[in-house]
Amino acid sequence: MNILDVVDLKKHYPIHAGLLRREIGRVRAVDGVSFHIAKGETLALVGESGCGKTTVSRCILRALAPTSGSMHFSLAEGQSVDLAALPKRALRPLRRHMQMIFQDPYSSLNPRMMVGDIIAEPLKVNGVPAAERNARVLELLELVQMPASARSRFPHAFSGGQRQRIGIARALALNPRLIVADEPVSALDVSVQAQIINLLLDLQDRLGLSMLFVAHDLSVVRHVSDRVAVMYVGRIVEIAPTDALYRSPRHPYTETLLAAVPAPDPTLRGRRMKATGEVADPSRPPPGCAFHPRCPYAVERCRVERPELTEIAPGRFTSCHRAGEIELAGVTG
Repeated sequence: MNILDVVDLKKHYPIHAGLLRREIGRVRAVDGVSFHIAKGETLALVGESGCGKTTVSRCILRALAPTSGSMHFSLAEGQSVDLAALPKRALRPLRRHMQMIFQDPYSSLNPRMMVGDIIAEPLKVNGVPAAERNARVLELLELVQMPASARSRFPHAFSGGQRQRIGIARALALNPRLIVADEPVSALDVSVQAQIINLLLDLQDRLGLSMLFVAHDLSVVRHVSDRVAVMYVGRIVEIAPTDALYRSPRHPYTETLLAAVPAPDPTLRGRRMKATGEVADPSRPPPGCAFHPRCPYAVERCRVERPELTEIAPGRFTSCHRAGEIELAGVTG
């Protein structure tokens, strides 16, 4: 059973110019994205900065209104709603089922509120009595491995990793069906990243969480995700189970991302493909495959015909005309 089915999601921003503010173009931040998240699954959404990852996550939570497309969210067995079609007023009762872990643990917590009040705020908004709120706050602090005394302290008293644990506790307060983690460890030290990743894995096992994990660091993604979706200039170019994608990528852009993962074997470093050039402009994407100006495998067809996301093996999708012709390097170990 799928918790979320996203079909042809688009988010375009109009570009206006002149005295009459006429529309002269559009920034295609998200341009026809489709994927699903199964119950209890973690799907990682990866790509370079500016590819549209965060825009996708904010559209799913309806922090941004999508331009078009559908997002079917499962509330219970056999019941689902299209988040894209609902007016804002109808979204409020659904928000308790979808929560976000933010990227920056420093700016995402109110510095004027004590930790206990921060964690209890979603409970208060949803009408949970005070006695139950206090008990739930203690339960959540224990769940994220924080002491009970933390509830009477302010966020500035904690390190970045501890603040992120508080943010995770707040996200779990209402037992949501879907967690959207927007680069939750990118602002943390490497040693602390490992602790937070291990905490998320433990919570997923214990609570059966379904998660969209947005990231740009593929070394982190490998340990936390069941499947990986790779984005480039507003579109998904490859979706595959995590182990299969790391072992044998099917899109050249995925190969370039994997080449950025530090290789433990020095003899492999010189043989790994690295893309040249700049990321395409989403307001003026190149014709054909958007990656073709940076791709060493591009042929004439790539320059004139845009490839569609196609299933090339069970559970494996890619948008590359040459997916079956070229051999790409993955990551071993």
